[in-house]
Formats: sequence, structure tokens, C-alpha cells
Amino acid sequence: MYLSIDQSTSSSTIFLYNKKFKLISKYSKPHKQIQKSYGYVEHDANEIISNIFFLVRKISKKIKFEKDLFLSITNQRETFVIFDKNSGKPLHNAIVWQCRRGQKVCDKINKSIKNKKLIKKKTGLTLDTYFPASKLRELLNSNKKIKDKLKNGTALFGTIDTYLIYRLTNQKIYCTDFTNASRTLFFDNSSLCWSKDLLKLFNLNLQNLPDVRESSSIFGYTNFNGLLKKNIPISGVIGDSQASIFANHCFNKGNTKITLGTGASILTNIGQSFEYNNNIITTLSYVYKNKPSYSYECLINYAGATLGWLKNNLKIIRNENQINKIFTKTKNTEGVVFVPAFVGLSSPYWKPNSKALIHGLTPAINKNQIIRAALESIAFQIKDYLVDLEVKNKIKYNEIYIDGGIVSNTSFMQFLTNILNKKIYVTNYQDMSSYGALMMGLLGMNIKKNFKEIKKLKQKYFIYAPSKDIEANQSYENWKFVLKKFYL
Repeated sequence: MYLSIDQSTSSSTIFLYNKKFKLISKYSKPHKQIQKSYGYVEHDANEIISNIFFLVRKISKKIKFEKDLFLSITNQRETFVIFDKNSGKPLHNAIVWQCRRGQKVCDKINKSIKNKKLIKKKTGLTLDTYFPASKLRELLNSNKKIKDKLKNGTALFGTIDTYLIYRLTNQKIYCTDFTNASRTLFFDNSSLCWSKDLLKLFNLNLQNLPDVRESSSIFGYTNFNGLLKKNIPISGVIGDSQASIFANHCFNKGNTKITLGTGASILTNIGQSFEYNNNIITTLSYVYKNKPSYSYECLINYAGATLGWLKNNLKIIRNENQINKIFTKTKNTEGVVFVPAFVGLSSPYWKPNSKALIHGLTPAINKNQIIRAALESIAFQIKDYLVDLEVKNKIKYNEIYIDGGIVSNTSFMQFLTNILNKKIYVTNYQDMSSYGALMMGLLGMNIKKNFKEIKKLKQKYFIYAPSKDIEANQSYENWKFVLKKFYL
């Protein structure tokens, strides 16, 4: 048996797989989204670790302590925690990837072309408050106590994986994997080490930084504070989007993975050479046996989160099934365009100060058109990025694999493939990040010896083929018109 944890933006989920890598059981528990003021998004890290212990307690009766039992972890990227070195307890709420508190820091650094070039050359990423560095700097500007503790080493910085490993190993192991380190904006993704130059640029005086390991390493041992009768290894630690590209076996150049979750992440394999481009994000996909693999990436802040906003803020939908039915029966938006720039627009626009917009409302419009427009906005953002990648940057992408909760909406998936005018492969298994972490763990535990053996475990896919869709194309033209008029 194998355990896997997916600590995502909205919830924590635990999975139990059998020896044939089939899912036996899974349990989830959501955590609160804390928004104290505009642009500030936080999570209670204590609540997150408590939820994980709750889930382990719930699934523990189904666990058989077989020889190769281990735990893998995949997690929401960029979100970070400052925690006490002795107790492991957080000293502040976790600061979430969606949070925009670092914008002033980014604006200041952005004035220097030299600094922007340094960041791009070292990381392949774009200077944006999406990544931790600027938000950490802003936190230290406003909290001298935490600043002093990080400086003297009594407090530690970590992305969610680091925090979880530290707590699960009873404060013994302070480490991260390459994929999570690569998202901080102060890790050199070319030379694969923490960057003194970038730490200096963001004025981050940290006595300690986590040890960085390959995702297929052994990260320590845990019994979940006594919930299990013996310790099991932790192996297979990887950021959620990278876990997904690995699970989808995008091992060849041009292979593209799209995960539709709270946000959406598009990764296109570009091989083992670090290439950076001013208009694109270069991502470290993983490191295996000292060899890195890189991808170009698009980050869409609001995908499923847009639907969550309709549910929780406007309260015009109740659940996912209702969304699917409305999208299917509502043939078009009657000209309504929904631009979900709640925390700005990211790649390929990079308009961080933008605000969201619903355009084209008339007295005849009802909630169904707004809901459909919200879903369509996900497809249009994906289309814009892939067009930019192919036309402006001459990147040929192929074999588009899509996973995430939204793939259950078959009408939307057909709409997406029509808009892209490309064949897409959709797995009926929604938890590909968990599966990717498990695959990494199998390599780390030497249960599987190499990629050739991992390839035999590829999930099955349903193939969507594009068809002519005049209304979809007209809706996309409306989208481009609104973007050009109000944002570009």
C-alpha cells in the first residue's frame, strides 16, 4: 500500500493506493480562505496540519503495514509559512500564492532593468508577487519580530512541503524539493542552488534555508504523531503542477499539460536545457539523477476559483453538477464576457493591477449567461497563452493532456478543444498531482527502477477531437475585443 497527500489551495486530501497503484480510498477536508483586505490571501497553517492529522486518523484503519508502505506529498506551490524552529508552529498565517501584498516591492525592483534581467537570468521566472520573494520582503517590512527571528535562526521559512515535512518528522528534517524551491524567486534554476544575489536583491537576511533534494529522495520518516503504529518513509515530494506533468508522462519536447484547478497551470516540455525568455516563464519541471527537466509555463490565477467566486460571493450556483448542467443547456452567453482579473491578469498579459469585469449585461441577461461566460473565460485564457506561445515564440506544442476537477464537465471540454482547434487527451482520473507524487516516490523507494517502468503506469485517456463551432469562435472574438478595449 501507498499513502499520498495533496495539500492544495482549497483543501487537503489523503489517498491510499494498493500494490497495483489503484486508488482504494481518499478523504478530503477543506480549510478556510482568509482575506483580511483586498489582495491579501492567507491560510491558517495550524488548521492545515490539523486537517492532515484528522485525515490520517480517518484512513488509518484501512492501512496495511506492508514492506514498501511510504508517504508521498504534493502541494500548492508558492504558498509559504514562517514557523518556529523548536516547535514547528507557525508564527504567522501561511501567505498564499494568490496574495498580492508584495506588489509595491515588485514595483520598486521593476524600475531597474538590471534587476529584472538578473531575476530572469537566474530563475527563468517573471518578477511578480505571485512568487514568495516580494511577499516575504513585505511581511518582514511590517513585522520586525519575525524579521529578527529569521535573521537569528529561531524561525524558519518554508513552502508548504517544507512546513509539512518539518511537522511530520517532529522538527527533525528541514528540507524541500527542487520544484518547490524553484518557485521562491530566490533560487537559481540554472545552477540549482539558493541564490545569494537574489536574496540580496530582495534584502532577505535568512540564517537558514531548507536543504534542497530531488523529488524522488527520502525526505525523512513519520508516524503522524503516533497515529500510525510505526514510522514510514516520506518519498516523492513535488509541487502540484510539476507532479501533474510527471503523472501525464510529458517526457518529450512539446508535450503539454494543463491542470484545471483553483488556478490553471500550463506546462510545455522544452527539454533539459535552461532557456529563458522575457515573455515566458521557464519552470523547473523536476530533477532526476542530477539531470533537470524544464518547461515553459503559463499561470492563470482564476480558473476553478472563478466558479468558487460565483458560488461563495454571488451565491448564484450551489455545486459543480449545477454548473455542468447550466453550461450544457445555455448555448451561448448572449454577448456577456467575464474577465476574471480578480488579482490581475497573468501570462501572456502580465497586468497585475487589473480588476475583474463582467461586460455586456442587458436586461435580458440572467445568471446562466454569466455562469457560462465564467467557464468560457477559462478556455479563452488558455487559448491566448497557447497562441502567444506558438505564434510569437515559435514553440510547437503537441499531445495536450488535461486534468483537474473541471474535466468532469464534458460539454466544457468539447468547447475547449473546439476553441483550441487541437485534439486533447483527458484522463478520467482527476487526482493526477497525487499520482505524480506517488510515481516519484516509487522511484525514490526503488520500487520502480527507471522511467521505462514508470511509463507502464500511465493512466487511460479520453480523446476529444475539435469540431467547427461558430458560436464559440464568436464568443472568443468578443473576449478579445473586451481585453483590447479595457486591458491591453
